[in-house]
Amino acid sequence: MIIAREVDPHDDETFRSWYAAFHAGATDGRPAALVQNWTALASSLRNPGSAKRRIPVGAFDGDRLIGALLFEYRLQDNLDAVSVEIDVPPAERRRGAGTILWRWATNRASELGRTIFQAELGVPSPPWPGSAFAAGLGFTVEHVEDHLVVPLPYDDARFERLRTEAGDPTGYRLTSWAGPCPPEHLQAYVDLHTAMDQDVPTGGMTHAPAPWTTERLAENETRMAKNYLSLVTMAHTDDGTPAGYTLLYLMPGDPDHAMQDDTLVLRDHRGHNLGTHLKLANLTQLAEHRTTQRFLHTWTAQSNAAMQKVNARFGFEVVEESHELERRTPNLRPAARAVVLDRDDRILLLRFAFGDRPDVWAAPGGGVEPGESLPQALTRELAEEIGLNPPAGAPHIWHQEVVAEGHAAGYAGVINDYFLVRVDTHTPGGSMSAAELLAENVHGHRWWTLQELTAYDGPDVFSPRALPVYLADLISNGPPSEPHLIGL
Repeated sequence: MIIAREVDPHDDETFRSWYAAFHAGATDGRPAALVQNWTALASSLRNPGSAKRRIPVGAFDGDRLIGALLFEYRLQDNLDAVSVEIDVPPAERRRGAGTILWRWATNRASELGRTIFQAELGVPSPPWPGSAFAAGLGFTVEHVEDHLVVPLPYDDARFERLRTEAGDPTGYRLTSWAGPCPPEHLQAYVDLHTAMDQDVPTGGMTHAPAPWTTERLAENETRMAKNYLSLVTMAHTDDGTPAGYTLLYLMPGDPDHAMQDDTLVLRDHRGHNLGTHLKLANLTQLAEHRTTQRFLHTWTAQSNAAMQKVNARFGFEVVEESHELERRTPNLRPAARAVVLDRDDRILLLRFAFGDRPDVWAAPGGGVEPGESLPQALTRELAEEIGLNPPAGAPHIWHQEVVAEGHAAGYAGVINDYFLVRVDTHTPGGSMSAAELLAENVHGHRWWTLQELTAYDGPDVFSPRALPVYLADLISNGPPSEPHLIGL
């Protein structure tokens, strides 16, 4: 049985296995893929900052890690969104690992009250398997950038030709530095970062960045300095007004790649070749600090014609597309439930009475509490409701998503994950008192045979409604290799 669980980045052996799966899945079929190196990612995850939380999650088949999820959410802005990256090595695909990791992500997002999922895909050529997987989960492509690369060391002849064509930056002066921003430029650099966040094309992606502050910039630079050398060139007018900047990263842990990040020229200063002058100045810095790096990467929106033109003049060539995807989902509460079958294949159901609608016969279980896994929630709920301790590794048989009012207060619906629990016989009696059960609308229990479920035509209803059909399939065919998606 494949299960998903968080990986402790301080557990070196397991985290290295997680990174191996992450890297293998992310780079398969993508010769130009740029993936954060192990040292930088380990440092980031082991030393979280105040701006965002990143969680590594593994898909495990026994003790073997066969898939990786990087789950991220911001703490100061974009508070409705999470970012997900799911990577499964080629040899482990089509076994359900990616789907199980996705379910972990949806459950955690629901616990956080976040309803927007965002993802990014490198697509060297269509059709692309990752695109099909994302589309199957309900993602849509909202923004497309070109991923471009130019060889290093940079061509001297091209550099001199560009510098000659650009002429002098009349009316402007350029200042370059490596590492943290000098104090005298700090506020201007902060303001330019805020302008960059507001100016960058994002297509239909949900994007509501918080303004930068000197404190936020200082923390970000301190964290980045542990694994990156930042090379910055800023443009000012002759009277000192900030006009633009460009930012490039060298990664000491990556001997082959450098990364061109932001380039911004404020609107009032466009049309003066400042983008070219900024990039030329930073290429000079790159030549001074470069060691063995062979490729300089950058990303530019296909809709950004001006920067596309600049990149072409600098010799950048497209190696793949970068697709930014988004999925909006209602805020659903995750729950774990047990299909408890005795030796005669009778199923144990609880009767829920609400007064204003028909009673509902449903499997024992309930909502996942913050920080709980599905198995942990199942164990707690069964102990409370029926006094049963489920075995480790109970088969995960059904997955249900219901968008409707009345299922969970404060939520638009529920996500129910059902696990098979076999018993010889059992007399229900949990840690909750009769009064506590009544407070949760539980008005008794009953063991049902499949024949009784099928023949029932009374006023009550079953949850799921087609329970007799699903149970008949389960009894006939046994637990599925991966959970079946079931209806209301």
